[in-house]
Amino acid sequence: MAHIDTSNITRSAVWIRPAGDALDKIQKVMRALHKRGGGPQFQPHVTLLEGMETTQADAEAKLKKLALRLKPFKVRLGRIDWRPEYFRCLFATAELSPELAAAQRDAYDVFEMKPAPPYEPHLSLLYGKLDEALKQELAAQAGGGLDVIFEVNAVYLVDATDDVPVAKWQTLSEHALG
Repeated sequence: MAHIDTSNITRSAVWIRPAGDALDKIQKVMRALHKRGGGPQFQPHVTLLEGMETTQADAEAKLKKLALRLKPFKVRLGRIDWRPEYFRCLFATAELSPELAAAQRDAYDVFEMKPAPPYEPHLSLLYGKLDEALKQELAAQAGGGLDVIFEVNAVYLVDATDDVPVAKWQTLSEHALG
């Protein structure tokens, strides 16, 4: 007789997050943008992988495996840009360093979601549906860019999916790198 797995399926994403002074600077910009642009508040992050579906236990084991593969590395944020997409309403571009590109590829490899899609790393600053002129104005108000570098020391499993309201996103698991 075959075993049927009745574990709950988790739909989630893998993030990296800024900390320390970098986090403080990013959150200050996000608060200022939120005052005029509205939208939900959320944790600043750069997504390595999204759209993963598996059991919670499997996801946590894979997150740990990913964390052991990666060594701490730095992420540099740059210009502020926008798209006509809710989750990329206003964002800071992240430099696609060899380490960040490898982290994304490793995430897709460990979670068995191959091939990894083209990667455009970014840190969202504001979610919403705003007109082009307001986005331009808000980006200029924020200085046109974020000259921020942060060290990545952990990976996070987060239930950040389209079927979970942004206000209810939560960290399911985290693991230190190395």
